[in-house]
Amino acid sequence: MSCTPATHCVDLQPLHTFALPAKATGLRVIRSSADLQEMAQHQQAGERQILLGEGSNTVFVEPVIHATVWKMGLTGRQYLGIYNQCHNIRVMAGENWHQTVEWTVAMGWGGLENLALIPGSVGAGPVQNIGAYGLELKDRVSAVHAFDLAKGTGCSFSLEECQFGYRDSLFKSGYPGRYVITAIDFALPVAWQPMLGYGDVAQRVKDIGPTSPASVLRAVCAIRTEKLPDPAVLGNCGSFFKNPVIGEETALALLKNFPQLVHYPAGQGLVKLAAGWLIDQCGLRGFSTGGVGVYSRQALILVNQGNGQAEHLLSLVGHVQEQVHLKFGVQLEPEVNLVFSVPTRQEAGLPGS
Repeated sequence: MSCTPATHCVDLQPLHTFALPAKATGLRVIRSSADLQEMAQHQQAGERQILLGEGSNTVFVEPVIHATVWKMGLTGRQYLGIYNQCHNIRVMAGENWHQTVEWTVAMGWGGLENLALIPGSVGAGPVQNIGAYGLELKDRVSAVHAFDLAKGTGCSFSLEECQFGYRDSLFKSGYPGRYVITAIDFALPVAWQPMLGYGDVAQRVKDIGPTSPASVLRAVCAIRTEKLPDPAVLGNCGSFFKNPVIGEETALALLKNFPQLVHYPAGQGLVKLAAGWLIDQCGLRGFSTGGVGVYSRQALILVNQGNGQAEHLLSLVGHVQEQVHLKFGVQLEPEVNLVFSVPTRQEAGLPGS
C-alpha cells in the first residue's frame, strides 16, 4: 500500500523523536471515554490500532505503518490527600512526565526527582517501568488505571498486579496492546529521604547546596543534559538498549577478563551491566553508518544525524549487538519500541510511549 489522497495517510516523522520518515493510514487523539470506546471497537473488529504518547520511546521503522495511530490526550493532575504516610496524587496519562516531576517538587512532595528529564508522557512510565539513578517507577506507584480494549471497559491495577520488572510490566509482556493506561496514582513519602547512591548524583547535590528534592532534581537535570542530546536538535529516543542482567557466575567470569566492568546488584544471584560501557569498550562511540550513529558523548544513545533512514538504523542496531556479543558474550536488547508495518510483540511497549 502506498499513501495516496484516498488513503489519507498522515506524517509520523514529527510525532516520534528519532524522526525517521514514516506515515500511517490514520491519526486520532484520545480526549474522552468515547474515543477509547471507538478505539476498542476498531481493535475488536481486527483493525490495527497503535497508541502513542510523545513518541520519545517509539521508533517507526518502515515508510508506511498500516494502522491508525491514537495519540494520548488525557490530561490533568489531582491531589488525593495524605494516607499511609504518603502524599497521594493522580496524574492522567497524557501529561508530560518531566513537567509532572517538576510539579511534585514545586508542591513540596519529594519522591520522583531522580526520574527528572526522562522524556515522554506519564502513561509511558508503567509500560517500561522507567527508572534512573537508583529509582524505578514501581517504587512510587500505588495503582494504574487503564481501559481494556478487549472488553471495552475501564479497570484498575494494584502495584502487585502490574507485575513490574526491569523495563517490563504486565502492560508490556503480559497483555501487549490490550490496555490503554489512562492515569497513574503515585504515593510519595511524607518522610522524604534522598536517593544519592547512583553515579555522581551525591557530589552534584553537594555542589548545589542543602539536600532537598529540588537540589536532587537540579543535579539529575544537569547530569542528563550533559549526557543526552536534545531531540529537537539531534533526533534520538534516549537510552536505546536495556542494561543487560546476567547471573553472578557469568559476571564474575567477565570481571576476570574486564576488571573495570561497570556493574550493579540486580537482585538475588543477578548482576546488571552498563550497556553504554559495553558499547563504549567496543570502540563504537561516535561510530556512524548512513544517516545514524552512536552518540559521541554517550554510547547508549543512538542518534539520527538528520537524514537517517530505517534501514540505516536497523543496520546500526545489528552491528552494535554483534560487536558487544563478540567481545563480552552478552546480548543487548533494545529498550525502545520498534514499530514495523506488520505488528510484532514489541508493540507491547507502545501504550503511552
